[in-house]
Amino acid sequence: MTESAAVLMEDGRVVAAAEEERFSRIKHDGGLPYRAIEFVLGTRGLTLADIDHVAVYWNPFQLGHRAKLLIKTLLLDPRFFVRMAQRAVTVFTDARGEDSGWMSLFQAKGNLTKRFGATPKNVHFLDHHSCHMASCFYASSFQDSAILIMDGAGEAACTTWAVGRGSSMEKIDEHLLPHSLGHYYSSVTGYLGFKMLDGEYKMMGLSPYGDPSGSKWIRENFLVSSPGGRYRLNTSALNYILALKGDFQGSFTRHFGPPRELSETVEFNDRHRDIAASAQQAFEDVVLGMSKELRQRTGMSRLSIAGGCGLNCKANGKILSEGIFEEIYVPPVPHDAGGALGAAMLLYQRLTGKRPEPLTHAQYGPEFQDSDIAQASSGYSGFTVEKMETDALIARTAKLLSEGGVVAWFQGKMEYGPRALGNRSFLADPRSDSIRDVINEKIKKRELFRPFAPSVKEEKASEYFEIQQQAPFMTIAVAVRREKRDMIPAVTHVDNTARPQTVNSSSNPKYWKLLDHFEKLTGVPVLLNTSFNIQEPVVCTPREAIKTFSSCGVDALVIENYWVSRKSSKRLNDVDRDAAGRKLAKVERPVGIS
Repeated sequence: MTESAAVLMEDGRVVAAAEEERFSRIKHDGGLPYRAIEFVLGTRGLTLADIDHVAVYWNPFQLGHRAKLLIKTLLLDPRFFVRMAQRAVTVFTDARGEDSGWMSLFQAKGNLTKRFGATPKNVHFLDHHSCHMASCFYASSFQDSAILIMDGAGEAACTTWAVGRGSSMEKIDEHLLPHSLGHYYSSVTGYLGFKMLDGEYKMMGLSPYGDPSGSKWIRENFLVSSPGGRYRLNTSALNYILALKGDFQGSFTRHFGPPRELSETVEFNDRHRDIAASAQQAFEDVVLGMSKELRQRTGMSRLSIAGGCGLNCKANGKILSEGIFEEIYVPPVPHDAGGALGAAMLLYQRLTGKRPEPLTHAQYGPEFQDSDIAQASSGYSGFTVEKMETDALIARTAKLLSEGGVVAWFQGKMEYGPRALGNRSFLADPRSDSIRDVINEKIKKRELFRPFAPSVKEEKASEYFEIQQQAPFMTIAVAVRREKRDMIPAVTHVDNTARPQTVNSSSNPKYWKLLDHFEKLTGVPVLLNTSFNIQEPVVCTPREAIKTFSSCGVDALVIENYWVSRKSSKRLNDVDRDAAGRKLAKVERPVGIS
């Protein structure tokens, strides 16, 4: 299990939510979310004894299908004995020796009692895909919609089709293990030398640079379509369990060639880019086929999406651009961390018969006071710290950004979910083509092919992007309008798409004001927005923010109403930007969406 989280709900309204990784500082932490639970309880001064119901977004008592499949697999292929023995320890504990995996769920009540000194009154185990369904449909403002859940797997289901009406939801079809879109995508991710269960978004970012013609072989031999929008996964082509241990034997490797090593020193070549493009295209083909079938079977004009595959913003965008549904909703946490949201919403509906309140933003995490900022900055003598009035602070930030500076922006409550949405962000000018490569190489220290997302004033979004709906959570990739592409090259990917965050003045007023002031200076209501982190979970506390700022080339840190800068006058935009640009220039820019 990965990406655990905790959510506190009062009378059908989410009041606090956070992922465990933000506190443990372990990416994708899947252990029982003790630290996240402590946080959400602390926001209301509660103890575990004060909680009426605890909802868990897995049901360990529904694992019969997994057990049968495992036994069958072991009997058919002796290689699995070794692989499963190597993985067995993760059933009981995680890397720190803490409770993790399925066994921790069987013992959840006792583990919580041991940790918090109080026995929870009522613990409810809910099936994983039902929680995902609730996390997207109930979190949306849709009164009715089709529902599409896609991930690695729940207790047995890998893909679920459902329909939501008012406060009720009904499953209408399922794909069971081993036919997992998540396992398919993750296996190819590992084959391409990215870390599985972590680097899938990298493969998605690489895919526009390649030729997708190999998708035909994949659709005929690996991810195979069936009538009625269904599909099946041929696990002998490339097996997920074996791939986790670096074993990529199968017809996929025989056809496409040897896998790329998991090493930063091994460069990507055209073959790797073509495989990424082909795998993404095959994935999109299946998703579009299912979406068309869902539209036909439900008659709904709206679609709610969740599950880890819901983070594939390119596929989400294709559903819109193909006109299959008129509007789609993907929550800020479509992956497993969103299971906590779904569990709380689902249990509330089952207990009361009422529908919980929708999510209008993702700002449910920790926030900090001036005293926290003062304490965090006290150990750094090389910084100047100034407190400013809000309007002056916004004006100064916008001016620095318009001059080519990069700003670390730390404001209010931390976002719930993997995306930085204007509360824990690195910000830059989207008009600068070179700034993208500088941030990738000099600040984020990551692959140069990876794109950056734009934040845009909601009322101006349709002027810059081919989108007619709100997109507040960066979960939908859409085309950048042809006439705007040269204006915002830093956030326009190689295929002329972007993953915008639409920002309105009510959900995040301070960030909207910054966008507005930047527009007054430049004529562009858009900022480059990427997560405030460097190869670790997004920063949570002022101390983490200042530590990260001190170790990278960002020009200024804006932390609440404090302006933090280095006493040295050297600026990031004084460095030589040509080197980064030359590296990316070796990749031919293909024809994008017209």
